Amino acid sequence: MKIIKIDAINSTNDYIKEKINPDKKKTPIVVYTFNQKMGKGQRGNKWVSEPGKNIALSLAVFPKNFIVKDLFYVNIFTSLFLYKFFKKQKIKKLKIKWPNDILSEKKKFCGILCESVVKKNIVEKLIIGIGINVNQTDFKGLKNASSIKLTSDKSINLDSLCDKLIQEIDKNLSFFKSSMFIKKKEILSEYLTNLFGFKLFKSYRLSNGKKIKIKIIGVNNDGSIKTENENGDIKKYYFKEFQLIY
Repeated sequence: MKIIKIDAINSTNDYIKEKINPDKKKTPIVVYTFNQKMGKGQRGNKWVSEPGKNIALSLAVFPKNFIVKDLFYVNIFTSLFLYKFFKKQKIKKLKIKWPNDILSEKKKFCGILCESVVKKNIVEKLIIGIGINVNQTDFKGLKNASSIKLTSDKSINLDSLCDKLIQEIDKNLSFFKSSMFIKKKEILSEYLTNLFGFKLFKSYRLSNGKKIKIKIIGVNNDGSIKTENENGDIKKYYFKEFQLIY
């Protein structure tokens, strides 16, 4: 695996998309920085990051026989991978928030953005972007944002944490390339077990402003979630169609 550290960059995902092409061996590549200026999340959301206090890291892999319809499983596997990694770091009260945020004490401190280069329905380049709020404590009014420092009450060495994360990625490269699709059911089951709100009624606000009370009962192959209301009615929702009320 090739590792590239950059002092400052607009986006690690964009850097890989624009500047990185596979070598003959299709060697996986990690690009990371502690100063990402224009980070982004799902559906164009901005990722607010204070210079020198957080980690932005992107992994590029060049999978074989990877079809577009399986892309959401990358989100599922990466979320679960990070959940387990942070558990090893003893981060408190961890949960995965659908579709792919990591929460500590019900607040988001880590997000994932998966992008791809596709040709004839085959994924040729898979880019997995990971943003971790580490030592930042001011999130400019984002009340549901947090950091490892805020939840642990201590500063974290960025180089040390990043090295541990890269080592863990290296150990799991076979999964990022292809093995995750062999164990779909097992991975999905573990994802749901650690998903915030799974089989528990929670309050949500729909995009039209209406408040509802539902529980998550599953995740569909297209990335939507399957929910059930208090009357037993089943409905699926897509990302940004509703928002959790904390």
